[in-house]
Amino acid sequence: MELAEGNKTLLETKNLQVGYRLHKGRKHVLLDALNLTISSGELITFIGPNGSGKSTLIKTLVDLIPLLKGKIYLSGKNYREISSAEKASLMGVVLTDPVYERNMTVFDVVSLGRYQHTNWLGAMTDSDRKSVLTSIEHVGLTDKITSRLNELSDGERQRALIAKVLAQDVDLIILDEPTAHLDLPNRMETLLLLHQISHQSGKGILLSTHELGLAMQISDKVWLINHEHQLIQSLPEDLMLNGYLDSTFGNDHIGFHPFSASFELVPDKKIKANISGDGLVTACVIRLLRRLRMEIIQNPGKNDVLIAVNEQLKEINVVYRGKNTFNSIADLQNYLIQLLND
Repeated sequence: MELAEGNKTLLETKNLQVGYRLHKGRKHVLLDALNLTISSGELITFIGPNGSGKSTLIKTLVDLIPLLKGKIYLSGKNYREISSAEKASLMGVVLTDPVYERNMTVFDVVSLGRYQHTNWLGAMTDSDRKSVLTSIEHVGLTDKITSRLNELSDGERQRALIAKVLAQDVDLIILDEPTAHLDLPNRMETLLLLHQISHQSGKGILLSTHELGLAMQISDKVWLINHEHQLIQSLPEDLMLNGYLDSTFGNDHIGFHPFSASFELVPDKKIKANISGDGLVTACVIRLLRRLRMEIIQNPGKNDVLIAVNEQLKEINVVYRGKNTFNSIADLQNYLIQLLND
């Protein structure tokens, strides 16, 4: 899918400092000297350890807490010089735990996105209603339009909130942990929906998330806060190549595996294995080896385990101090565990 044309800067920060003001003029700084940009047509994921300042920066960008120093620009306009109504016309926000009356229908919630477009009585025009219905259709909730929030699944409620900011008709959308309470399929569906909205509609989207593997797959750019409270802006691939993910999230027991774009157990070098094969059985054997923390190598020595998978017969042939053939992953696991315990 091609990116939407154009590269308009929707949000920019200059020497931004975020944190909290304390008593007697003191302040607790979490992040400093931030020069960030969000452009049209790009999806940015924001990752970092717990307590690193992600939510604080998000809340500062959406004007829920005051900045400590520096400037924020929305579509080239200084944040401090525009009204709340104008900010709402430029930026839509979805927070982790929004407070809505659970008896509200999907149509009611999404209609709130048209608030700044209606007259002082809040009366919607036919154009407003069309925008609401189009936004609901975009997130796949047309059949739930009269359903109340308490009748929806967590994933459906999240899509209703995304439809609300679509109805708001803004170029910039900021979301704080939009997948926090969702199961895996709904986490994936939500992130793919946001990716689609960004690339097809040309909107700039920033979302904070703990879904590192999914973030690496869908992001046009990543903001990463490391342990030194530095915010690094980069392509996801460059974060992998430069070792930032490992140094930020890894430890002695887990490390980031670039081929699977996920964290995996660091192998124990007690027994090394070489595996040949190409298919589902081979993939399952590789997962088993990683779960058992066996190191997988390309060039085996005479003391290493050789595993050859026959995908057609679903046979797993193992050469190590003799030859063994297994027809199930469970039997192979029992054999390898015995080797590791010897």
